[in-house]
Amino acid sequence: MRDLVSGRPRRSRDDDGNVRVAVDVADSAPLWFSVAAEHEDLLSERADHVAIALLLPAMRYGRDLRVAGVVTDTLIHRLNHDVQALVRDVHPQYLAISVTAEETAPAAVTAPGVATGFSGGVDSFATLAEYASGEPVPASLRVTHLLNNNVGAHGDGGRMLWRRRYDALRPVAADLGLPFVRVDSNLDDHYPLMGFMQTVTLRNAAVMHLLGGGIGRSYHASEGTFRHLRMPPPHGDISLAGAVLFPLLSTPGLTLESTSSGMSRIERTLALVDRPHSRYLDVCIDADTDRTTNCSRCWKCMRTMLTLEIAGRLDDFVPDVFVRAPYEARRSQYYAELMSSTEPNDIELVDYGDRNGWKWGAAARGHAAARRAKRWMREKARSLR
Repeated sequence: MRDLVSGRPRRSRDDDGNVRVAVDVADSAPLWFSVAAEHEDLLSERADHVAIALLLPAMRYGRDLRVAGVVTDTLIHRLNHDVQALVRDVHPQYLAISVTAEETAPAAVTAPGVATGFSGGVDSFATLAEYASGEPVPASLRVTHLLNNNVGAHGDGGRMLWRRRYDALRPVAADLGLPFVRVDSNLDDHYPLMGFMQTVTLRNAAVMHLLGGGIGRSYHASEGTFRHLRMPPPHGDISLAGAVLFPLLSTPGLTLESTSSGMSRIERTLALVDRPHSRYLDVCIDADTDRTTNCSRCWKCMRTMLTLEIAGRLDDFVPDVFVRAPYEARRSQYYAELMSSTEPNDIELVDYGDRNGWKWGAAARGHAAARRAKRWMREKARSLR
């Protein structure tokens, strides 16, 4: 199969006046990222972001990757070795490839900026609390920029949902006195048949390297705790390996790191209680662009609302953040899903409910037992093939 070849990064202005960084890609549409003109000083001159962005598509289809422009030498080395080894542990069907650059160079001087993605979710609020709005931290670790990326997380809602979510969170950035950088991209178009959660770590890492001209450190909120650190199951959520993968995607000039693993998901959720910015909490995965609150029925909403209800603090978030009716209509079904789950965060939530005398109900426990039995039978059948 032919190599996957990219051209040199080039800058231009789009119809809205944003600065667009684009590269031609063989047998495909150009790959581009854009930021507002006021943030052009953050952009790197290198093609590190291209190498990271195109690595998974190249591995998925077994095409050696050739990147035009300058790529940091340590990054090229890791992309050819440990990064691919980790990716293939998660995605066994992906193939080992060769990654080369037109030119390599030692890392540039570390830029002073410190950035973190801010989606308004529980985990991103936890990172803000530690590194931006909480107790004093060393200046070299304190957040200087908030980011909001459009690299595939908004599903069917697309660019419209992303813009609505960004606009809803702007007051938080304003209150903190931090610039809120909006990064748009067509990166998702280059990931056909590749799920978002299965590729999310490299998508966001590509954005950080794009901004490496002004950002020297970036925080990526972790979903799990240290005691739950593990490799994802085959074809699973690659972000579970973030604590290992982000350092491999770093260079001497740009540090990428996973944060908030010292707190459980329950602790992070309850830390939002009585916080001034908690009214901006957005955990929902529903793609409805017209809603004004979280949908209160998707699994992320259900998990957050149940945690707050067990703690006796759900009323603090109703009706401005959540709505009770959809949650209560689906609650018994969610109990069964929760109690049959093998995910660490779900197991932890069930344990939290048990410790606090939560009444799950006999019907939910029965449904959960049936779901576990069906899953065991499916897994047994696969093992005998």
